[in-house]
Amino acid sequence: MKKTKVILLIALIVLAIGIIMHTRLRELLFYRYENLQSSNLLNEPIQVEQKAHVHFFKSGFAVSGTNTKFYTYDGKEMSLPFKPEDMALVGNSPVINQSTSQHVLINNRFVYDTTHTPFKLVYTIEEGSEGFAIRELGDVLLVILKTQDNLLKPVLIEKGDIYTINLEGMDHSHYLDASYDPVTKGFSVLTLATDTPYPSTRVFNFINGNSPQGMLSLNDSMFYKIYRTQKNVVLVGIHQLICYNIDGSIKWSINAPNCYIHQYVPLGNDLLLYFPKARFNRANTVYVHSNGEKELLELPYGLTDMQPYKDQQLIALNKNGDLVVIGKSGNTVRTYTLDVHPVKVYWSSFAPDRFYVLSRDNMLYIYALNKADSRKGQ
Repeated sequence: MKKTKVILLIALIVLAIGIIMHTRLRELLFYRYENLQSSNLLNEPIQVEQKAHVHFFKSGFAVSGTNTKFYTYDGKEMSLPFKPEDMALVGNSPVINQSTSQHVLINNRFVYDTTHTPFKLVYTIEEGSEGFAIRELGDVLLVILKTQDNLLKPVLIEKGDIYTINLEGMDHSHYLDASYDPVTKGFSVLTLATDTPYPSTRVFNFINGNSPQGMLSLNDSMFYKIYRTQKNVVLVGIHQLICYNIDGSIKWSINAPNCYIHQYVPLGNDLLLYFPKARFNRANTVYVHSNGEKELLELPYGLTDMQPYKDQQLIALNKNGDLVVIGKSGNTVRTYTLDVHPVKVYWSSFAPDRFYVLSRDNMLYIYALNKADSRKGQ
C-alpha cells in the first residue's frame, strides 16, 4: 500500500511538471515577450494626483485631478487649449470630469469640442443642473444632466447645433445607461420605470437621431447595463444576461452569479464582456457579434483594465502586472513586461505606438513601442 501511494505521488508530480512545462513551452513558442523598460520612456514620468484621470484628445492628453494639466503625446506640458474668452468661463484650473474621443465635460457645466485647438464650446449647462456624463452617438452627443432633485435627464446635441433635443416618450422613466451601434446609427436607452409599484426596466430604442424605434417593457425585472448591436440589445443584471431582438423577442440568455461585475470592450462593431467572478460552460467571456450571435471564450484569469487596441485586439493588465495584448478569439498575442508596478494602463488611437502606464506611486510613464527591446523568452 505504501509503495502504491509513493508511485501515485510521483505520477502526480510528473504530471504537474509536464503541465507546467507544456504551458511554458507553449508560451515560449507562440507568445512574444517584450520588455518595456525605463530606456523606452520618451520623457521623465509625470507625477499625478491620487485618483487622477487621463483624457485623450486629437492633439494631446490631459491629466485631471483637482485641476487639469495638458500634454503632448510625448509628455511635454502644453498651455491650456482655450481661447481667452473661454478662460473666463473655465478658470485657470479647469477640471475635466468626463471625456469622449471628441468632447470633454469641464467643471460639470461646460461641454467642449476637442477636435480642434483651441477647444470649441458647444454647450453650457443651465443653472440648477450639472453634467453627469457625456456619450458619443455618432453625429449626436448624449449629455446626461443631473437635476436639483438628483434625477438624471438625457438630452441630445446634434453636431454643429447649440440647442438640446429631449428624447421622446421617456416620461416616468429614470435614466440608467445608453449604448450606440455605429452600423445602423441607432441607440438604446436603459431606464428604470418610476410609475410602477415594483422594479421594472424599460428600454427605449431610437434610430436616425431621436426617432423612436420601439420600447421594450420588462416588468418585475432589473438590469443595470445595456449594449446595443445592429438589431439587438444585451442587458446585464445581477445574475443574468439577456439578448433581446429590437422587436422584443429573446435571442439568447445566460444565467450566472455575479455577472453584473464585468468589463466591457468594444471591438469594431462587435463587443466583448469579461466576467472575473462568473463562469458558464467553462468560459468567463461572452463575445457578441454585430448580428447578436454570441460566442463563449476563456480569457486568462485576473485581467484588469481591459480596453480596445488596434486591429480589433484588446489590451489588459494580467495578474502578474504585465501588459498583455489579446486577440478577438481570446488568445494572448503578446506580453509586455514592465519595470514598474502598474495600476492602470491607457492606450489611444490618437497615439497608437504609445502606452501610458500609471504606477502605484502615482507616476505616469509613457512608453514608446518603437524603442522596445524585443526578445523572445524572459
